[in-house]
Amino acid sequence: MDKLKENIPFILLIIVMALFTLAFFVSETSFFKTEEISTYTFDEAVNMQVSNNTGDVKLTDNTAEYAGEDDIKEAMTISGSNDFQFVPLNSQTGADENDLNILLEDKGILEGTGAAFLEAEQKHQVNSLYLISHALLETGHGESELASGIEVEGTTYYNFFGIGAFDRAAVAEGSSYAREAGWSTPEAAIIGGAEFIRDNYLDNGQNTLYRMRWNPENPGTHLYATDIEWAEKIASIMNSYYSALELEYDDLEKENYNEE
Repeated sequence: MDKLKENIPFILLIIVMALFTLAFFVSETSFFKTEEISTYTFDEAVNMQVSNNTGDVKLTDNTAEYAGEDDIKEAMTISGSNDFQFVPLNSQTGADENDLNILLEDKGILEGTGAAFLEAEQKHQVNSLYLISHALLETGHGESELASGIEVEGTTYYNFFGIGAFDRAAVAEGSSYAREAGWSTPEAAIIGGAEFIRDNYLDNGQNTLYRMRWNPENPGTHLYATDIEWAEKIASIMNSYYSALELEYDDLEKENYNEE
């Protein structure tokens, strides 16, 4: 009994250390974490988006015009939006190479590149059906000038995700980025583009189409596109492909704003 009494301080120390370790584990392990949402309300986010002059545009009859506050607010509204705007993009689809190639039939330069999209998903953990949908939107279903490749000093470079391609000089700037990245084959452009999206957006907490386009954590900054319907357009294509392949998708992440 005396020996037990002597060891009580030591036993208490072990218990305290164990509780501390458990608390640290709970706070740091994603399994226990609740989803983080913006500190801004929806209306505050809209105001920041408008005031930051991000060059938001809406496309009407193949012409672009600057989007007004009402246009932006409507595009940012979550209710009624396609659910695929909120599917986590750092996910595996379950599609195989043959599935992807079927979707890519008659898609210009992208036809037959299913293996590259699958490798991009497996190597960089970026949803392949999202990548295909994004590439089809940016390249006019594989037929645009930038998608077909731009030759520079005898080497052709490709850019399928509009990376570095701003509206004012999309072809010149997009091809310049592709050259710097060394994307001299369609496969390199697909896999390299997935890596860029992973490093610059998904790893930045912008892991859904909605978050890539509107960035609720920091509204009006670090946005992927200027077209206010960009996320909805890609979501619509993804939706059709998931339905065609009869695939299920991960839980949606719609908690984006502080509701106070």
